[in-house]
Amino acid sequence: MWDAIVVGAGLGGLLFGTRFARSGKRVLILEKCPHIGGTSYIFKRGKYYFPMGPLSFSFPGRVKTYLKEAIGEVEIEFMRNHFQLLTPFLNVVYSKPLRELGNDLKRQFPEESVGINAFIGEMKRVISLMDSFGELQSNSTIGTRKDVLDSGSESETYEIPREYSDAIAREFLDARINNPSLRNLLGSQGTSSPEMSMLNLSFMWNVMSEEGIWFPSCGIHGISDLLVNAFTRYGGELRLSSPVKRILVEDRSVVGVLTERNELLKANWVVSNADHKKTFLELIDPTNVPLDYLHLIKTTPYTDSELCVYLGVDPKKVDLTRMKASHLFYRREINPAKSQDPEDFDNQEIEICLWSDNAPDSVPRGRVSLILRVSFPYEHFAGWHTGEKQRKEGYREYKKQLAERLIQTVENALPGLSSSIEMMEIATPLTYEDWGNRFQGSIAGWTWSAEAAHSLPGRFLIETPVEHLLMVGIFAASRLFLGGVPTSMHTATLASSYSQG
Repeated sequence: MWDAIVVGAGLGGLLFGTRFARSGKRVLILEKCPHIGGTSYIFKRGKYYFPMGPLSFSFPGRVKTYLKEAIGEVEIEFMRNHFQLLTPFLNVVYSKPLRELGNDLKRQFPEESVGINAFIGEMKRVISLMDSFGELQSNSTIGTRKDVLDSGSESETYEIPREYSDAIAREFLDARINNPSLRNLLGSQGTSSPEMSMLNLSFMWNVMSEEGIWFPSCGIHGISDLLVNAFTRYGGELRLSSPVKRILVEDRSVVGVLTERNELLKANWVVSNADHKKTFLELIDPTNVPLDYLHLIKTTPYTDSELCVYLGVDPKKVDLTRMKASHLFYRREINPAKSQDPEDFDNQEIEICLWSDNAPDSVPRGRVSLILRVSFPYEHFAGWHTGEKQRKEGYREYKKQLAERLIQTVENALPGLSSSIEMMEIATPLTYEDWGNRFQGSIAGWTWSAEAAHSLPGRFLIETPVEHLLMVGIFAASRLFLGGVPTSMHTATLASSYSQG
């Protein structure tokens, strides 16, 4: 009998397991993949190393605190990443303090000065509320008590952000900003129409402009390595290439898991680092879950997936001078009248990351690496999927054609790119589904749409209707209020405290 079995060795699962094992509990982590970290790890192609998922993260101080609490002091330094938007109408580095960004935008759009001031002022007001609210939120209880603060009754500081969670950013901006490009930048940090609540948008701008987004000196995969080393040192057991077939439930209470090898393992607690849809729609007998909860999980959408192209590049053959930041979001044209064709890369926002800026040791001497990412619907690739890690004939050729067309679009911003490429790897929504173990390849948690996410019950989704089944990871929070990596670690910290309290 295990004290806890953790399904998945992502950052959330590893941190929970490490904290639990450190307290003297018997903990087993079962990981489907042959490596730790989930998508927070790296892979090698030729002489190049690339990240499987996140490129950087926010709130590095919190990440160090989570690590210190689990494994002790660690020596990690952080490098700030910056972000640029380049369109036919805008060229701005927007990862600046809000006041400085506002001044830059007023110089480009003097006729919008009043609206820019109003928006910056409102964001700073909400962020100032978040400074105190964030501490309350971080210390609040979870599950059926998720909206009750440890301090007792809800304070005014707690009520005000709740009002912002119901306010749609689009409505605020439409009333104050006339220029559509500027409105979209302020409302989405890109070229998309605003769809977030004012609360979520304030989180986004706080992370982007005030707190910053950072890369650790050990690499994100290095955080996974630190955790697994401590986990095993504390006596925990890790089994790689060990998928779980079923989470076993009796009378609405967890009793253990059944592995794909038909090994029955019993436990007092099961902690799922898989997402909610995989956990409740694939790993648990639905008769053991309340119908209204199943309906909520089925109908509330996740964020979309993406097409990702990894490139090893000779920098002498490509012009990178238009990149003023390590992350360039580029859109060649903005034409809302055109049909929303996911293969029309000219009319889509593309992230171009100069990855070797973060990780210079990941490339051969004299070379650089680029990562190109663009949102791409899972449904567009679903027809190629014939089984887990199985594809119809022609899949490789099709995704290569898409990658080449994506590169052609990016070449308008980075002349010479095509001729500079020495190595290329391509990930599609099917890659994120089968190798990343994400439901339909979703990459960034629950939907960011304020309307669609409104039914989710509170901020944390750690406790579940199944007794002694807990969730950790980015899907264990309805909002990524700290960003992906620290949110995963925060939910693991909460789940560990809850299960031992």
